[in-house]
Amino acid sequence: MRLSYLYLPRFPVQRRVNDTPSLSGRPVLLHADDRGVQRVRFASGSAQKRGIRPGQTVASASALEPSAVRLPFEPEREAAALLSLGEALLPLAPGFQVDAPEGLWLDASAAKLLGGEARWADRVLAACRAAGFKARCVVGSERFTTQALARWRNDSLAVVPPRGGVELPALPLGCLEDGWLGPDAAAPFRALGLSTLGELAGLPAGALVARFGNLGLTAARLCRGEDDSRFVADTLPEVLEETVLLDWPAEALEPVLFALKTAVDRLCARLQGRQQAAVRLLVTVGLDRGAPLQVPLVLARPSGQSKLLVELIRHRLTDLTVAEPISALTVRVDERGRDPGRQLELGDAPAGEAELEVVLSRLQSALGEDALFSAEPVARHRPEEGWSPRRFFVPSPPLRERGSREDPGEGSKPRWPKRKAKTEAHPELSLPTVFTRPPRLFKTPAHLTVELATDGRLTSMNVAGRRRKVHSLWGPERLTGGWWTQDVFSRDYYRVELDGVGQLWVFRDGRDGEFYAQGIFD
Repeated sequence: MRLSYLYLPRFPVQRRVNDTPSLSGRPVLLHADDRGVQRVRFASGSAQKRGIRPGQTVASASALEPSAVRLPFEPEREAAALLSLGEALLPLAPGFQVDAPEGLWLDASAAKLLGGEARWADRVLAACRAAGFKARCVVGSERFTTQALARWRNDSLAVVPPRGGVELPALPLGCLEDGWLGPDAAAPFRALGLSTLGELAGLPAGALVARFGNLGLTAARLCRGEDDSRFVADTLPEVLEETVLLDWPAEALEPVLFALKTAVDRLCARLQGRQQAAVRLLVTVGLDRGAPLQVPLVLARPSGQSKLLVELIRHRLTDLTVAEPISALTVRVDERGRDPGRQLELGDAPAGEAELEVVLSRLQSALGEDALFSAEPVARHRPEEGWSPRRFFVPSPPLRERGSREDPGEGSKPRWPKRKAKTEAHPELSLPTVFTRPPRLFKTPAHLTVELATDGRLTSMNVAGRRRKVHSLWGPERLTGGWWTQDVFSRDYYRVELDGVGQLWVFRDGRDGEFYAQGIFD
């Protein structure tokens, strides 16, 4: 199996700087408790230039650089951030394994589909740079060699041939301590005067076993590239959630929006890595004092676009009234669905659709999930009962197939209902014009006062208190039903063009002979 090790030097510091750009260029050190003593775990480049090194006590580091920013090292958050980065890389690597706090194992088996391993690694590094991280990537067949080359060589990219060919003679013995044999495992070998992996690999295996036992045998096999440990991909978490802690409680909206964009960018990268889109979000606003506030957000259409989600959440936060400064922000996906993507065509306007989604989502979030709905056709004869409300989604343009009604294809004709209708005033109009339903139906049919000619033709009708002349009329189309019930009906429908109004959909009721307006054509 071909795998890759993605090494992110001083990843905890990089993550802190990404979350708080004001730390860029400043001496930053992350400290943790070590047997009751606070010691430096990671130091930024600026801090190391001032002599601060990992392992120092915080007191001695502060003496070297009193202005250094001291922050606690949080292993859980670093592992969660690496997990988020691994999910964002899922389009390139079908599996990953977190190696906290500075590395990721990636499944490189899909590299041949992307132009080879070198090009694949370039794309992985480009994705890391887009996320704001500096990294080194090595592709190999066994884990120890791959990780050692990534951590101890300065090359940003390397590919180890499947059958070997890259030796480890010049690398230091410290490679054995990076999660393989434990801390101070190389000390017995250094006591013999050894300093590199090549020197250790050159010693007889029997002598190493006789002197150091299992430690000597394992170290010799690793130095010769005989690691047989396996890559096991991590299980993806069920809950997608991103949290950003503010350095200090914010009373203005600007730092909150920056934290929001950081959290949403990471969340959308994870969604896109899974080829999913968010349907329902929950934004938790942590306050400096007091219980946190929760802001639900329901989308009009599933989306994984960061810009759209940030805009929607920003509107909700703008309307929010808080009594205390904001100290943290959490964005969680409560419901998500598959995101198949969309191929744009000439004439598509995604920017306009995004603005429509913002408006609809704001209405739905402010007024409730049932405030917006669309009509779903129902097989009933009565037009006013031929639909039922369902949850509203912004419709996507359907794919047209050859031979369909929208695109009948070459050499075929559209299939219209085989109904006979009598057309007047515009006999050249096709049958679909008669049977087309209006886009807007009245909730209940409106009674009309009409005038008929001596031959029974409809000549005018009163609409909105004014007499309107009938310019054109198409029909009739007879609808009947319910003969087996008490509520039998029979109607003759017409499409009528009125002076100053447009086209109405009217019918003459067979029970009382009166005319009613059913809908209007735009």
